[in-house]
Amino acid sequence: MATSQMSRPRAPVARRSRPAPKWLTGYALAAPAILLMLVIFLYPLGHSFVMSFFRWDLNSAESPFLGLSNYTDLFTGTSFGQTLRNQVIFTVASLVIEVVGGMAIAVLLSSKLRGLRPARTLLLIPPMVAPAVVGLNFRWLFNEQYGLIDAVLVRLGLPAIPWLSDPAWALVSVIIASAWQNTPLLVLLFLAGLQAIPREPLEAAAVDGASAWRTFWAIVLPLMRPVVVIAMMIRIIDLFRTFDVVWLMTQGGPGNASNLLTVEAYKLAFQSVDFGHAAAVSYVALVLSLLVLALLYGIPRLTSGRSAWQA
Repeated sequence: MATSQMSRPRAPVARRSRPAPKWLTGYALAAPAILLMLVIFLYPLGHSFVMSFFRWDLNSAESPFLGLSNYTDLFTGTSFGQTLRNQVIFTVASLVIEVVGGMAIAVLLSSKLRGLRPARTLLLIPPMVAPAVVGLNFRWLFNEQYGLIDAVLVRLGLPAIPWLSDPAWALVSVIIASAWQNTPLLVLLFLAGLQAIPREPLEAAAVDGASAWRTFWAIVLPLMRPVVVIAMMIRIIDLFRTFDVVWLMTQGGPGNASNLLTVEAYKLAFQSVDFGHAAAVSYVALVLSLLVLALLYGIPRLTSGRSAWQA
């Protein structure tokens, strides 16, 4: 009996299949979205990069390879130099106005003054307005004949300013319109950062008798540096692709006084039908924006690493 029990064959044990790794499951679930992004984003980006090395003119049946000629034509021309200078002035001036003004308004709104709560709601209005609407509204506001701004200046006894027809004022008017729309966005970002600052350092500074200005420069601003850097990076990306406001207000004029890189690319592509030079302008703008973002991201890390090494 015992022998018969010992001689019975054992039933095979079913092996459990190992579950797929989590990272593989994640990539499998994200594969449709990744493929869609490759088709929608990377293919046009690569195709336009290839176009920048060819004479891609719809008026001609041939598209010969030109190498770097499209890029050298840009930097040797006179109009592109002024366009590049306008882009730098527009980016720097808009960034300074929006960051400084946004921080000042955010500090004011974070105070305990009465009647400031409705202002936080009103700050949501300008970023929600379409850039095309902003451009049309400011074109009417800055109109020399029936514009509200010049009418107010005349009532105050001041001379009217040819905002959109004077090369000295055209770019200024575009900067004002851009700052009006985008400063509230930075105010909201800075306001969220100010509310996240711990209260202990501020209370310790108040006990030590530090003034509000000293507290802001020594405590608040260093703690707000990550938020400021992120806000500046967002705005730099937007400023290098600004088109609607400029086109609807001045169309890059008078002459090239308010011409930006995006407007120049649009004119080359859809007015001159020269897609090769337009693609080259677009990639010059892309490279410049990436360089500025790299500097903005690397300088704080370099300074923090140097201070840590010295400590």
